[in-house]
Amino acid sequence: MVKIKESIKQIQKSINNALQRLINPLLPKAAKKIEPKIRNLVRSSLLSSPEIQSLKGGTLKFEFGLDNDPTNQIVEAIVSSLEVRVKKVDKNLNGGFYIYMQPDSYSNLLTLSAAQQQIESGGSLPWLSWLLTLGDAIIVADFGVSFKSGTGRSGGATMSEDLRPYKVNSAYSGTVNNNFVTRAIDRVSPQIRTIIKGAF
Repeated sequence: MVKIKESIKQIQKSINNALQRLINPLLPKAAKKIEPKIRNLVRSSLLSSPEIQSLKGGTLKFEFGLDNDPTNQIVEAIVSSLEVRVKKVDKNLNGGFYIYMQPDSYSNLLTLSAAQQQIESGGSLPWLSWLLTLGDAIIVADFGVSFKSGTGRSGGATMSEDLRPYKVNSAYSGTVNNNFVTRAIDRVSPQIRTIIKGAF
């Protein structure tokens, strides 16, 4: 007969200590391994998102009057903000990976040259801020957008008093906590968890 002298609490503590010594040295190596994989996954999700596709050559490009494709600059700014940090596992096995991406202020995006569209009368339109933060709020009360091929700066739409007011198309509009960036990340959250599990 085997007699165990240690209490369950002592056994658990010994197991936790052993796991702590085993896991902590592996974390930094695993973080370096998973970071590029997560970046690629997020990049792919963003590039295939309806909003980015529309900015490339659809409704959003025309209604914002974009004369250049801003999507690569925006996507790379989002992806480059991603960082996998390590917090060492403590005696209670709390710790692991922390993924940081996209400041809540969106300052890395809203300061991009691509975030503004210059207009002929001078000044610029902060279209990316509208898309990310204003939701379905009315932006221009006196004008709306009339879509017609060959018209306007973008070649697909022009302003119209008859279609006023203007707000971002509801199919693409976003708020600070729910926009094309957060939605793209949410879509790949299960795959991100799979990547993290696979690191060990």
